[in-house]
This record gives sequence, C-alpha cells and structure tokens, in this order.
Amino acid sequence: MSNKTLANQFIDRGFDQTYIRGGAVHLVCSQCEALAINGMATHEQGCPNARHECKGCNEQVAVNQHYCADCA
Repeated sequence: MSNKTLANQFIDRGFDQTYIRGGAVHLVCSQCEALAINGMATHEQGCPNARHECKGCNEQVAVNQHYCADCA
C-alpha cells in the first residue's frame, strides 16, 4: 500500500491533518493527541473526529453512530 493511500485512509478515519514527509506518514488530528499503538491509529477518548465503520456497509461514521444514513 502506498503512503498516499495510507494517509487518505487515516484522513477518512478522522485524522484530518495527516501528512507525508520524508517517506513516512505522520498521523495528526486537529482535536486530540492522536497516536499509533502497535501500528493501530487511535484518537483520544471522546475526540469528536473519531470514526469507525458502519455496522451495515463499512462506511466511516462518527463514533456515536452505529449506522450511516443509507443503512439507518
């Protein structure tokens, strides 16, 4: 997977200020101190930018939602 693809996936998951520099993807969220634990990107608890997959179609939705508008 290319760095550009990886960065775009992070942006879709709410890491809105993610960037690529020197061949590495830097994970950044404007609302919390984002970090990667054992390679898993995480937001701080309660971050308004946090996202997860819709239980119906795997589209990214806010943490406080279970389904996207199409599946609800």
